Amino acid sequence: MDFSRMNQRITFLENRTVIDEIGNHTSQWDEVYSCWANVTVKSSAETTNTGVTREIQSLSFGVRQCAFLRYVNPTTHKVLFRGSVYDIKSVTPDYLKNDYLTIVCEVRKAGGDDDIY
Repeated sequence: MDFSRMNQRITFLENRTVIDEIGNHTSQWDEVYSCWANVTVKSSAETTNTGVTREIQSLSFGVRQCAFLRYVNPTTHKVLFRGSVYDIKSVTPDYLKNDYLTIVCEVRKAGGDDDIY
């Protein structure tokens, strides 16, 4: 991977449970790590189903491997990029050189948020 092409800043969000002063448990996404990435568009699709138009964009983020990124997983982390929060679909390390990770993410740009996609 050409590290000079890492010209986009991304931020990793982690899901945490917060307890307020009266004991209520709430879930929130906190910024935990920020780094430079090489961003490429994998796909961008628009579909219409039952009168609702959905636009789903898939991006691939190439980042340097570090101690924090070894523990990133799709269940507890998301990626914030240019104001959009992306769901992590896969994390693929480069076992040959151990110098970068490829993180594939997806976001719904349009359509009902409560629909399953």
